[in-house]
Amino acid sequence: MKLVLCWFVLFQLIIQGHLVPTEEDHQWHFTVDDEGRLHIFSSESNTVGIYSDVNPLFQPEKDIRFLLYTRSTGDSPHRIANNDYESITSSRFNPNHPTRVIIHGWGGSQNSVINRVIRTELLNVGEFNVIFVDWSAGNDPFYPNSRRLVYPVGIATSNLIDYLAKVADLNRDDVVVIGHSLGAHAAGNVGKGQYGKLPTIIGLDPALPFFAGDVTDRIKQTDAEYVEIIHTNGGAAGFLEPIGDADFYPNWGRIQPGCGVDIDGGCAHQRAVDYYVESIYSRIGFNAVQCASFQEIRSGVCSSTGKVAKMGGEPPNRGSSVRGVFYFRTSDARPFSIEC
Repeated sequence: MKLVLCWFVLFQLIIQGHLVPTEEDHQWHFTVDDEGRLHIFSSESNTVGIYSDVNPLFQPEKDIRFLLYTRSTGDSPHRIANNDYESITSSRFNPNHPTRVIIHGWGGSQNSVINRVIRTELLNVGEFNVIFVDWSAGNDPFYPNSRRLVYPVGIATSNLIDYLAKVADLNRDDVVVIGHSLGAHAAGNVGKGQYGKLPTIIGLDPALPFFAGDVTDRIKQTDAEYVEIIHTNGGAAGFLEPIGDADFYPNWGRIQPGCGVDIDGGCAHQRAVDYYVESIYSRIGFNAVQCASFQEIRSGVCSSTGKVAKMGGEPPNRGSSVRGVFYFRTSDARPFSIEC
């Protein structure tokens, strides 16, 4: 009981901002996997090789499963592959429909909540090619080893986009890439593989551990014409600092109402997915006010600039007009959006 209390106190200090990880390396890391389970590990336990070559047993082009969902496939996706012409021509891919690419986080798979909820709502509101990137074959129980895969996963996905454009007339202007946690960084690397020319990338609470600073393979605002970040567990499992073109901070971006004690942060980390899903179908949506600076977000105040932007949505924001840091409140249960 005393040990649990100690961890609770330490975690609360982190999420309340008293021990927010800095841009410098720090010894202990906290993160949660796609199932919301807390993992605590030391950066000193495997510092050698974290940024070295990926495990040769994981071959991205072979081991990643690209699963295509459309309204006609229902819950039975068609597996498509780069340089496999028949897998494309025999699928239900339709170049006349917008394409949405979804990438899960650490410990995720085809059965991840992010796959089911996002594709379901997208296909409820319109005709889409929804491509789910299942990189579970490379997931490692030791987080730093999985962390190394965000670049090869992103580049393999970028290669698929190139191939679809070549043989199936995919329109890159109709592509949005969405990723959660480690998947958010993989999404950024999809954009890097496309030389920053994709229209939109959305990062749902991008993972913080081993990404602090300006490491080359983290999601960045240069990865697409418009990069949107939704922060819900900032300073713990996710980034708190703004790293996109537009950074949205529901409830100040650290802890989320309705999550209770949330010792492991799993609930708050997952809320980025929940809010994004609701933004797809909500009549109200999430209208956020632009704050004067990130320091205001950190301090829990917002001097409105008078500008308002929606978070997420379908179609999502795009273009130079949405820039800066934004704040909005949510309720503590579904529906999360609050009508002003």
